Amino acid sequence: MKKFAFVLLSLLMAVSLFATGESEKTYELTVVTSGSYSWEYAPGYFDTGGFDSPQDLIHAEFEEKHNVKINYVIRDVTQGSMTVDALIEKNEWPDVWIDATGYFKDYLNAEDSLPLEEYMDVNVFQDWLIEPYTSNGHVYAIPVVNIGTGMVINTDMLDEIGYTLPDMKDWTIDEYIRLAKKLKANGQYVTTVATMKGFNAWMYPWIFAFGGELFADGDYSKVAINTPESRRALEFMKMLVEDGYAVPYPNEVDDNKTVELFTTGKIFGAMMQNGHTDYWVPEQVKNGVLEEAFDYTFIQFPHVPEIEATPVFGYQTVVNVHRSDDETRNKLAAELAAEYLSVRWHDYATTLSGGFPVRKGYKSPNVGTAAKPSFRAVEEVVAASGLMDLGGLNPRTREARDAALIPIQRFADGDISAQEFLDQFEAEANAMLAK
Repeated sequence: MKKFAFVLLSLLMAVSLFATGESEKTYELTVVTSGSYSWEYAPGYFDTGGFDSPQDLIHAEFEEKHNVKINYVIRDVTQGSMTVDALIEKNEWPDVWIDATGYFKDYLNAEDSLPLEEYMDVNVFQDWLIEPYTSNGHVYAIPVVNIGTGMVINTDMLDEIGYTLPDMKDWTIDEYIRLAKKLKANGQYVTTVATMKGFNAWMYPWIFAFGGELFADGDYSKVAINTPESRRALEFMKMLVEDGYAVPYPNEVDDNKTVELFTTGKIFGAMMQNGHTDYWVPEQVKNGVLEEAFDYTFIQFPHVPEIEATPVFGYQTVVNVHRSDDETRNKLAAELAAEYLSVRWHDYATTLSGGFPVRKGYKSPNVGTAAKPSFRAVEEVVAASGLMDLGGLNPRTREARDAALIPIQRFADGDISAQEFLDQFEAEANAMLAK
């Protein structure tokens, strides 16, 4: 009888524990991002739920729905990847990691990351933005937003010289030179050639504008830049400086100087993000550098007639989910990541941060940062032009691009020819890619 009573008591305790949920594991998920959005860019548009940011709102809702705790870590952007590196070193991987593309190059593999196509429908996203994060048929990261650029132009200068832009299909290199001549006659520079920090991403569109490329067909084992098309592009860039169309002394100009020159009305146009212009043009007025703001917009880069459009520079903020040995944790983390890929999150990202959409058929609300003319213009440029392939996530491609630093400066100084630059750059870049 005592034995029966003990067994019955044990069963009742087990049933009680199960009924109250005490036998279920309470999960803690770690989310790492580089910062939170602010509601201030679209005041009154969203139901904030009383939370300071969309991130806080999403996390609170998820915690309540799943009875989990979310540890939200904002990475110190001044320290690069050190925040996450320290977590990984202690084997405390972030379950969900949202950050710029380059940080994930070593982790997009079956050992470290979940194959997201097994946990959500990846076909709702634009194929060309999914492809870079796909390996052996598995999707190990998905862009939350796309960050794009375009050629920003001072439209007031066009009015001054009486020039009307052609249709973009007719926006050729020859037409660009015709414009440059008119600007020079009016005492104005058309652009910068910036080589102070090497051959940076804002200069590469000229290579593509002539039909050149850095890598071919996704093959990152060697560069494909040493071609007649690239040589023509380099000679064109040098001509812009030597003939007085571009700002002189390219080895003293970088992307920051280019932003300064454009936003102070000293050059007609250049590659940049709309965030640069939307912030700095009003600042130049505020600081007394400009008497009043000038009008500007973003357009495609010019191109040789043989190609339809010149791709532009861009990158993505992506979400990655760590693979653990606990499938329940995996499912929870994947579901939380999906919140950052939803239509709702697209509304936040476009209106509060100025990011460009990733989902197919998505239309940005005409609110907040997405309502700015510059946002709409860049959105059209990226859709029409696409993005340059500067090496994807291959861990060596950035080092390979850096091999251009000294050769491009020697070329800008006239010490070597365009072909000699290409030969030297090719040899040094390929040596790095072969390591």
